[in-house]
Amino acid sequence: MKKITFSLDKSFSKLYSSYRKELLKEGVILEKALTALEKIGLSPNEARVFLTIYKEDGKTGYKISKDSGIARSKIYPLLSSLVEKGLIFQSKEEPIVYRSLTLKELVAKLDLDRQKHIQDVRENLTQLDTKVDKAPVWQLASYEQAMERALYEIQTAQKSLYVQIYTEDLTPPLIKALERAESRLHDFVVILFSQHHRYSLPFRRYYKHYFEAAKKADYHGRWLSVVADSQAVVSGRISEEAGSDLLWTQNSSMVFMAQEYVLHDAYNLRTLNKLDKEAREVFGADLADVRNIYFD
Repeated sequence: MKKITFSLDKSFSKLYSSYRKELLKEGVILEKALTALEKIGLSPNEARVFLTIYKEDGKTGYKISKDSGIARSKIYPLLSSLVEKGLIFQSKEEPIVYRSLTLKELVAKLDLDRQKHIQDVRENLTQLDTKVDKAPVWQLASYEQAMERALYEIQTAQKSLYVQIYTEDLTPPLIKALERAESRLHDFVVILFSQHHRYSLPFRRYYKHYFEAAKKADYHGRWLSVVADSQAVVSGRISEEAGSDLLWTQNSSMVFMAQEYVLHDAYNLRTLNKLDKEAREVFGADLADVRNIYFD
């Protein structure tokens, strides 16, 4: 009898543990969904009501109030607001029930709204005069901001593009932008670093650096440089340990130096590639002696 009791207790414990994990997982998913909805402009309560309807259409206001945990005195103004915003529908006949947009419908609406907002900004801001001071150097507040700025410079370059970047920092949008830039630009150079020696890219014009370990030791992190049209540069160090130090500027001297740095990397790597056998005989199989520049 003891064995049976123990077995039942153990089975119940496993079942409860599994159930608890599922509840926790669902809770995390719901919190992320609420946060995402708040980012598109919904209040916390609006987001909660929308998700309650999204999970099951055809609920009355009373049922939505009960399932969302929001008082009935507050639920109807929230429902009216969501109807007005075009995020839910209400039935014409009594009793009134509600339906939310599907995921596909919601994404389509957000995309349409975004395009309208962009058009409004374009139409209104183009009427304002702006003065641009190209001398300052601007600190980029975060890694994400630096990557967004790098993507912008790559996408908008019309004459030339010179890039030094690690594969670890290449997102799909950056890769696609570089692929398109290569097809439209003659003056296009990418110096590709990789901590894990993964050098594959869906375009042809790039140089594999090979000296990542030494470079990382020199700079205490990864290196990024994006020079667009000889007019602007995103540049700096990316380090998990010391923190990233990245900047953007149109300062002509800094742009010139960053572009020359990429070009000289390309000259050296092109030479080593063309003279690979001879270079390895002179500098060693791993070309390590290339960096021995101090005559000692």
